[in-house]
Amino acid sequence: MDLRGIFRSAQTWSAQEVRDFLQREHPEDYLLLDVSRPEEYREGHLPGARSAPLEDLEDKLTRLASGKPVIVYGGSALRSLAAVSLLVHAGFSEVHRMEGGLQAWHGNVAAATPAADRDLFSLARSAEEHAVFAWRLEEGTRVFYAEMAERVLDKEAAVLFRELAGAEEHHKATLTALYEGLTGKSAPPDFPAGICQGDGDGVMEGGMLLSEALETARGMQIRQILEMAVRLETNAYDRYLLMRLELEDENARRVFEILSDEERRHLLKLDQLLRHFI
Repeated sequence: MDLRGIFRSAQTWSAQEVRDFLQREHPEDYLLLDVSRPEEYREGHLPGARSAPLEDLEDKLTRLASGKPVIVYGGSALRSLAAVSLLVHAGFSEVHRMEGGLQAWHGNVAAATPAADRDLFSLARSAEEHAVFAWRLEEGTRVFYAEMAERVLDKEAAVLFRELAGAEEHHKATLTALYEGLTGKSAPPDFPAGICQGDGDGVMEGGMLLSEALETARGMQIRQILEMAVRLETNAYDRYLLMRLELEDENARRVFEILSDEERRHLLKLDQLLRHFI
C-alpha cells in the first residue's frame, strides 16, 4: 500500500473530535495509543491512553486487537504518522490520528507526580493486591477532601469536598467487597493492614503523599486547591481506566469500570466549580 492508500485508510481528527468520541464510546471498544517517548508520556497523556512508543510499537502489534478503532497521537506529527503507517500495514482497518498531539488537547491530562516513584501499584501482583492498594489511595484522598472541606471558606466548594470525601468512603467499601469476593474470605478488622507488602498509609490518588498535599494546600487560594483536586482525580481516572482494561479477573475489571466512571463524574463536578473561579 502506498502513502496515499495509507492516509485514505486513516482519518485525521481534531482534538475536539477525539474528545467527543471518547465521551461517546466505551473504553473497551477502542484503543487509545500514545506513541510519544516514555518520558513524554510520563509528563502528560490522555486519561486511559496506553504508552506505545513508536520505536516499540511494531513489537506490540500482535498484542493489540486489530478489530477495534485506534486513535493515535504523539509528541510530533511525524511520530503519529509513522504509527499510522505501521498500524494500517498490520491490518488495522480503522485508524484515527489526533491532529496537533497533546498540545492541541485543552483539557485534563494524566501525568506522573513528584512522588510517582512511590506508586504502590508497581508492587501489586494480583487483583486482590490491586484492590488493597486502591483502597489505601482512596483513604488518603478521603482525608484530603475532608480536610479541604474544613479549610475552604467558599460554601459551594466545602459542600463538594464533603461530597467527594463521602464518595471515597463508598469506594473503600466497594474495594473491600471486591477483596472479599476475590479471596473468598472476610476482610480482617484492621483491613487493609498486613495484607500485602508496601506501606500505603498516607498516600493519595496519583501517588502524592497526603502530608505533602496538605502542606502544599496550606495558604492556597480556592482556585489552586480545586486545580490540585482536578489533577488528583485525573490521575485516579487514568489509573482505573487502565486497570479495567488490563486486569484479567472479570469481577475486578467490573469494579474498576465503576470506579473509573465515578472518577470521571468527580472530574466534571470539579471542572464545573473551577470555572466559577477563572
